[in-house]
Amino acid sequence: MTAPRTRAAAALACLALLPAVSSCTPEEQTLPERGAIVLATGSDLSSSGIRQDLIHAWEKEHGRTVRIVRLPDTADGQRSQLLAAGQSGNGGYDVLNLDVAWTAEFAEAGVIRPWATRLDGDFLDSVAKTVEYDGKVWGVPFNTDAGLLYYRKDLLKEYHHAVPSDWDELKKTAQEVASAYNRKAAEGTGSHRTKPPTMYGMVAQLRPYEGLTVNTLESAWANGGDPDATSFTKGEQIGALQQGVTDLKGRLDSIMPHEATTMDETESRRWFADGRALFMRNWPVEYASVAEKLAPGEQFDVTQLPARRSDGKRMSVLGGQNLAISAGSKRPAGARSLIEALTGPRSERCLLERGFAATRDSAYRETAEAPRCPLPPADAERGEHGAAGQPEPRPDTRTLHEALLAAEPRPRSAHYQTFSKVVQLGVSAFLNGRGGTAIADRLAREADDALGGRGVPPTRGPADDG
Repeated sequence: MTAPRTRAAAALACLALLPAVSSCTPEEQTLPERGAIVLATGSDLSSSGIRQDLIHAWEKEHGRTVRIVRLPDTADGQRSQLLAAGQSGNGGYDVLNLDVAWTAEFAEAGVIRPWATRLDGDFLDSVAKTVEYDGKVWGVPFNTDAGLLYYRKDLLKEYHHAVPSDWDELKKTAQEVASAYNRKAAEGTGSHRTKPPTMYGMVAQLRPYEGLTVNTLESAWANGGDPDATSFTKGEQIGALQQGVTDLKGRLDSIMPHEATTMDETESRRWFADGRALFMRNWPVEYASVAEKLAPGEQFDVTQLPARRSDGKRMSVLGGQNLAISAGSKRPAGARSLIEALTGPRSERCLLERGFAATRDSAYRETAEAPRCPLPPADAERGEHGAAGQPEPRPDTRTLHEALLAAEPRPRSAHYQTFSKVVQLGVSAFLNGRGGTAIADRLAREADDALGGRGVPPTRGPADDG
């Protein structure tokens, strides 16, 4: 006869695998889960919006409650709190809403449990990579992101330039158009009642935070880097990071304001929307804000990031969030049910229609067989930040889909956060330094050490640049 404690433990273990296997006894299968499903997330899911509506729909259908625990506003604060709670076993969380860059670290730390089944083929291949680590799947993609190139459509037309196809062409176009625009403004010609602000060629996120790591990776990939490579100092990877950092500094010195070294997504969007930049690298989420802030008569559009000359590939870094079951969850079956509902085909269609980048290929289809958002029109049209009946503008779905298909995850290493800090310190020192290649060369070696979990000395500042 099985002891009660042993039988209960076996029942809980079986319940965690219930959606994937059918070998549990009837007694174990019906063991009830008690209490609300606790979902830990950043502030962007703890207020009203489409994702909150999807959670409410699941609650109504299943007769269960989801309690949302709001984490600190900063990504570092969220990551630290989730890791600490998971490793201490005191968090009480069931579902974790994780940045896509955290999968390997959280899996290695034992904070999340493996997803019991493989993802279905509807998920975009590039996005599915973000939940894979060490041969296992650790969660489900919730919403995704890809870097886009914003550009002033009206100014390119006025000065007879096409949208640039590669980075060299972007730099040339930015210099020519910004120069002509500023010269015309200085001469007092044109339709401006007051002198407009100085126009720069481009803005991007070059403050020393995760945004700088993202821009650095994209520049390294544009110079022949391989997103799947695990080293920046071996094989064809040699020189890609160094050249990528050099190109970033070249753009900063020639077409960007020096204030770009203090910009994040919001500040760079302000510059672009205020008419102070011709181009901007940013995420799709800023589209609605730009559309709202641009002055009447000013027009913009988005496209994929410029291609690299060697093979014409257009690659950006993937952003977004994944949902995973906490290793310490006492309600794993409910947690899995909630995750499956929030990431299903119809939910992903809802997310796309309300301004998020969906993780499933089917969400981007416009055929009769495409999934339909099940939410009532009143809820569906509220938007994530907009008023009732006013869906927010968003990038062209086709452009967004193409960018996601070409996007790539950040290095999938349990030591990614250390790697990112090394990149931020090294690149920031190089961008603000006197030039030279010593910092860039040293950065490749230190980046390899960080990804491999080896001790990394503090990256020296510009005063140490030889």
